[in-house]
Amino acid sequence: MSSPQMNSPPVRQDAQVSSDMLVAMMAVEGVEPKPDLSSDALAKAMATKLPKTYAGPFSQLTTLEHAQYLSLVQRSKTSQLNGRDASDLLRLRSRIDIEQQKFRSQAREQCLPFLRQIQDNVNMQMCRELGTRARRVLAAYPQQFRAHKVRTIRAGVSKYEPLEFKGMLFQRGSCAHVAEAAKLSRVEWADEELVSMDEKAREVAETTEADVVVSDTALAALLSLPHAYLRDVFVPFVVEEKPGDSSMRVIIDDQVVPPHSATPHMLNEMYYAQSARSDLTDPTCKLSLSESQTPSNATYTQWELNGQRLVIRYTVHAFSKSDGDAAVTFAAKVETQTNSVEAQLASIRGRNEEIVERERLAWWLAAYLRGSASHVRVAHVDTMGNVLRVSQHTASDVQVPPTRALSELLRDLAQLPKGKYVLVHRRHAWDATVFRAVDGVDKRKSEAVLDLRDELAPVEMADAEADVEGDYVPMAWHGMPGHVPYTYAPCDLEPFCSPPVTWNKPSRTRRKQKKRKAKQ
Repeated sequence: MSSPQMNSPPVRQDAQVSSDMLVAMMAVEGVEPKPDLSSDALAKAMATKLPKTYAGPFSQLTTLEHAQYLSLVQRSKTSQLNGRDASDLLRLRSRIDIEQQKFRSQAREQCLPFLRQIQDNVNMQMCRELGTRARRVLAAYPQQFRAHKVRTIRAGVSKYEPLEFKGMLFQRGSCAHVAEAAKLSRVEWADEELVSMDEKAREVAETTEADVVVSDTALAALLSLPHAYLRDVFVPFVVEEKPGDSSMRVIIDDQVVPPHSATPHMLNEMYYAQSARSDLTDPTCKLSLSESQTPSNATYTQWELNGQRLVIRYTVHAFSKSDGDAAVTFAAKVETQTNSVEAQLASIRGRNEEIVERERLAWWLAAYLRGSASHVRVAHVDTMGNVLRVSQHTASDVQVPPTRALSELLRDLAQLPKGKYVLVHRRHAWDATVFRAVDGVDKRKSEAVLDLRDELAPVEMADAEADVEGDYVPMAWHGMPGHVPYTYAPCDLEPFCSPPVTWNKPSRTRRKQKKRKAKQ
């Protein structure tokens, strides 16, 4: 929306412009006479907001052009621009697009090495845990699989199919109250059985005549599959006949991470997410979910998605007394603490990474399944486990996600013949392959074959040179007012910025010459 008309005197070249006035001047539109936004005073005032050591790179655009572009973009959202303004916007946008592309590329390159940082003890513990989970799957599934079907992971029409709650089926165990911590370090692993081996899951599935039985984490993996281009997805599942019925039931186990494809950043997030469940709870304050006092807990609920009956199993990580004993789910977001020029510019007024769609969907589903009062507490940590901050998210915080792709995928899986399967997506691919278990494979034939033992073979440590491209998350922009996001500082700020410290530092040769003279 355009700012109201106002009369302001022109700004003198030597005027001192406060930061508040700077922001106001950036928002001015249609002012007669217009303030001199390109003046040295304005550039100098804006330069005071930069980091003290900032010495470039600099944008090809001036402070005035940055302000003009932001103003035109804002006005174009509410009204149609006249010919001259539309031409100016197009001209500026073409230059800014090129600069933003360079900025983002440089920020990414500077960040990638930090994504490989992991403590040795975390690396080894997580590889052992991945090995334990792999053995659990190997004990329940055959070794050889043959490609059965290929399907795209791209969502067709983005549309929301209501996921409707139908009832609580069963609960067992207890959970602890939430607590605070400055560092995450303690981990307690729960021995959670596969959904396909869970007798209670099968019992409630029979009672409700469910078409799909699935855990919340497996459902989150399938919901975010359209956004998994840069990540591997490996989900085992079983298709079996319903007793006394010709239709099929799909039982989907948790996503398993093949140890050889795990990256240091993935292991960090898995480790600190589990650590949050230990360090951010008070074990002395417990809430019983049932009369059964088992070490862990499980909840079985009934849902419906586009005519398909679902049984969803999930765990309650903790409860919050202040929210009426509402369920709390913990997650971790490991943020890389780079000090690149790009990171400095993006974090002038605050520092945090963007929330990617995969995270958004997982947090929405975790809160949505556990009821309207529940929420997800995300521990934002560095690679050493230091808690930078804790954010809280509810299902209402996130725009309702498109679930049609999930609905279509579950329906496709239910059409498969009876058997055991693995849904596999390899990074950098736009499709996923459904592999079906077979008794034996003729390796002389040219067919896509998957050996489960090879895929889930244990490793001692994650590969330090692993492809971490899929782990990169850009910094959220919290830059200066009047500065176009994800661009460098305006070029007319350069005279007011500190030169590189090396300019005033004597060279090594000059220092040696001074020492020789002193000895003489």
